[in-house]
Amino acid sequence: MSPAAGPKRWALSGRIVTMAAEGDVIKSGTIFIEDSRIAAVVPKGQPAPTGFETVAPVVTGGTIYPGLIELHNHLSYNILPLWQVPQLYGNRDQWQNAKSYKTSVTGPMSAIALADDGSLLPALVRYVEAKCMVAGTTTSQGITLSNWSGTIHKYYKGALRAAEIGSPPDLPRAHSKIPDIDAEDWAKFDNELKSSSCFLLHLSEGIDTKAHSHFLALRNPQGDWALEPSLAGIHCTALDATDFGTMAENHAKVVWSPLSNLLLYGKTTDVVAARTAGLTIALGSDWSPSGSKNLLGELKAAKVVSAHFSLGFSDYDIVSMATRNPAAILKWDPKLGTIASGKFADLLVVKGVTGDPYGHLIKSREQDIVLVTIGGRPRYGTKTVMQKAGGSGEALKVGSSARVIDFSSADQDPGIEKISLAEATTRLRAALGNLGTLQPHSLAMSDAIARGAASRTGWRLALDEQFGNNVQLRPRLEYAGVRTGPDLLATDAAAPEPLHPIKLDGLTVADDPVFIDTLKSESNLPQGIGAAIAAFY
Repeated sequence: MSPAAGPKRWALSGRIVTMAAEGDVIKSGTIFIEDSRIAAVVPKGQPAPTGFETVAPVVTGGTIYPGLIELHNHLSYNILPLWQVPQLYGNRDQWQNAKSYKTSVTGPMSAIALADDGSLLPALVRYVEAKCMVAGTTTSQGITLSNWSGTIHKYYKGALRAAEIGSPPDLPRAHSKIPDIDAEDWAKFDNELKSSSCFLLHLSEGIDTKAHSHFLALRNPQGDWALEPSLAGIHCTALDATDFGTMAENHAKVVWSPLSNLLLYGKTTDVVAARTAGLTIALGSDWSPSGSKNLLGELKAAKVVSAHFSLGFSDYDIVSMATRNPAAILKWDPKLGTIASGKFADLLVVKGVTGDPYGHLIKSREQDIVLVTIGGRPRYGTKTVMQKAGGSGEALKVGSSARVIDFSSADQDPGIEKISLAEATTRLRAALGNLGTLQPHSLAMSDAIARGAASRTGWRLALDEQFGNNVQLRPRLEYAGVRTGPDLLATDAAAPEPLHPIKLDGLTVADDPVFIDTLKSESNLPQGIGAAIAAFY
């Protein structure tokens, strides 16, 4: 029965990896879906639940997992290719001033954001949303958009779930920015944490004393910590076992981005100490300029890094970091993160049913994705399975395989242009190939914003990594009399580097051989790690 029929009942069969506990795997079974939720999970040979007696399951021939949930990304930057990092850094304030970083990342994104005539924003959102879904991600994080009077999320209210939007009351929205950009008031900052269900905060990114001071600044002169159960510290690379113990005492969490850490600093977070302290750990790809192309790729990076440094994480542990753990951090675990009756049907189906079920997902490539559903709706998959599931949408290819992707949203703002992935790709390629022409327009707009003279209406990107747009993602509390965190406005005051054309980052690794070549040539990666990740592809 078609998922679009009334009642909206359909079913999927295959090997089912519930992620409820290690080893909780149904070798052959069926997931029955009604509307947006899982109605029942039934092993082969048992009867269908009431109301599903006549529903013929879609035979996937694959392994079914919970949809992947990512808690660290900067989605808008994911049109940019992997940056060739020129040297090792001690903290993030250093690399943001590198000349090649400005010409490869901040400059191009400034041009796209501020010289946009209205055609690039919908193209960018369409492209980066697709980049997540084609790799099995059903929820991501890192949306920052503004109109000229305040922050909005409308553009990212599409097929992909966004952690900052959520779906209250079932899925409370997460916070991922500090309302007062200076965050000078410790009590105000602490109250923000106390009032949040989940607060995703970039914390102590780097490996030196300055990076560590960002964490120490969370303690006020009276000895109280601005650490709450809501806090999920992204990176925490400079923290030691004592720091993680302090976080654990306050029931905080950690979001790990191993590839990005190694690319920039040659070292990653002490996740063994974090785990020993009892902290919940989630995984995030960070962004395409200095991380994996998607969360499916970051699973591979985590496995390689765990093996290289003998961290002791099992394949189940690593898959948990992209499913059950982030759901728990978001306080979404009653509704997502595992496969169980009553939960939202956010599902990922990967080709094949043999071998270790957790390693099977980690080893899979984008071309192995059979189907992705979000809220019970088929959103992406092979042409054959999408047809069987009653899904429809735009045709595309991953490698040589035909795929279908569905971006439609019933509650999408009517003022937002509906654009195909093909058209989005065309617009972005043209814009990135014309950065030299866009740059003067973006500089003029930046100046107009600074003078308060910007007259344009509508929406624009608010780039959290470079502008003072009240979207600061790192606390700037004082430690030892010095304000911590990057001085973004001072950084942006530097004379701009001239821009040259760059290529749009490929939608998948399967269609982007440059990614693998660049990864293997990254000089900061410990020897063998780039090649080991590349071997998965």
